[in-house]
Amino acid sequence: MNDLDLLSILVIAVGFAVGGLAKGTFGLGMPFLALPVLVTVLPYQTAVALMLVPSFTANFQQAVRKGVWRQNLRRYRWLLMPMLVVIPLTVQILIQIEQETGLLILGLISLTFVATQVFPVQPIINVAREKVLNPIVGIAAGLLCGLSGLYGPVLIVYLLALRIPKDEFVSALALMYFLGAFALYGSLAVASILTLEVAAVSAIGAIIIGLMILIGQRIRDRLDEERYRKLVLGLLFLVGCDLMRRALV
Repeated sequence: MNDLDLLSILVIAVGFAVGGLAKGTFGLGMPFLALPVLVTVLPYQTAVALMLVPSFTANFQQAVRKGVWRQNLRRYRWLLMPMLVVIPLTVQILIQIEQETGLLILGLISLTFVATQVFPVQPIINVAREKVLNPIVGIAAGLLCGLSGLYGPVLIVYLLALRIPKDEFVSALALMYFLGAFALYGSLAVASILTLEVAAVSAIGAIIIGLMILIGQRIRDRLDEERYRKLVLGLLFLVGCDLMRRALV
């Protein structure tokens, strides 16, 4: 990263900013929006590694905001444990993946998620079924992380299907992201993709993202539940289309 010019540095800053605004407003979308911007000037794996510090700081900030992190930890513990075991086992796939393939996977993930939500029969999961589904969802999230560096899409679909309130959704998802980051970025550090230089840039990015999250949270507090869901889907649809375009052109 030593050879970055001023324009590249500005592009990286913009990537952090738009990712942070999405995170604060929707509780998700930070890597979905930041990565497509970052990979215009960085290799795919380096772009994923740059989300290190923001993944910890931003998600911790949201996980504890409503004071329900202990409740979420108890409720989703059998989802988190298998996810944290599977991620280090599958991240070797991410290390070898080509940039176009990574973008294509991200685009497919985004559009598939949107399709599942706008389809007339949307999944609704009864809370009583969580004990069975939690480990399955955790394993699926870990496997997806090995392909794309993201474990969020599976978690998002699952939490939305539970039909929990928006603030509970944001807190639970942030806790899962926060804990999953230990497994993902620990593995990238072992593979020498996450270097001290990358971590330093990531720390600067965390400051930008943190400020944008505060702005986004003010926006979210003014949204009702239905409008919130529509904006989430619209955001992911636009990002998915752009990722597919860039991967195939």
